[in-house]
Amino acid sequence: MSRRVLTSTLALAATASAFSPVQPALHVTPLHSPLRSENDDSLIAHRARPVALTAASAPVIDALVSLDTFAPQFLWVLMVAVPRSSLTARVMGPIAPVIALSLAHLAIVLLAASAPGGTEPVKIFADVFDPAQNQLDGMVRLFEVRDFVAEEWPHVLIWDLFVGRAIWLDSLERDVGFTWAALLLTNGIGPPGLLLYVTICLLSGRGVPSMGYRPQDRAEY
Repeated sequence: MSRRVLTSTLALAATASAFSPVQPALHVTPLHSPLRSENDDSLIAHRARPVALTAASAPVIDALVSLDTFAPQFLWVLMVAVPRSSLTARVMGPIAPVIALSLAHLAIVLLAASAPGGTEPVKIFADVFDPAQNQLDGMVRLFEVRDFVAEEWPHVLIWDLFVGRAIWLDSLERDVGFTWAALLLTNGIGPPGLLLYVTICLLSGRGVPSMGYRPQDRAEY
């Protein structure tokens, strides 16, 4: 009886395998096989290149973001703590520090844009500037892209420093007090610091800051 059961089972298995679909054999060409074509090598190199580019550029981007994050803080300390010192004048008088930080930011932008998916934020920007879309939702999507954050964070810090330098220069020229408070707020949250400086100027009788503009300049045009 057991022999019949075993025979029947083997027969059913053989029948099932005879009618089952044939699975194609997985063909893998060895790396050094003579059958390997130049097209195969080119395809592998093409796929590996973005990965290598990302691996190489990521540490550079990280280092540049750190530079644009911490270097401005030293400059802020000079303008807030010792605004009238000769050191502050030598360092922050020329616009060179802002230009140097801007060059680092440009390098971040170029490296991020050349990485795989680097142009993705451009497509999202179309939604941000579409009046029919929700702008805040678009910005949330943008901040989910790491390379966009790497560009945007130094972007904010450098522009805040640019405005802070303008406030510092104006305060020296017109002898405005309590500028440190406006500078600290500008470094922290940007535009409200400028509004605070305007308020300080008005309350101290200095008038609205010109930020470099002079009425006589207009007559030259």
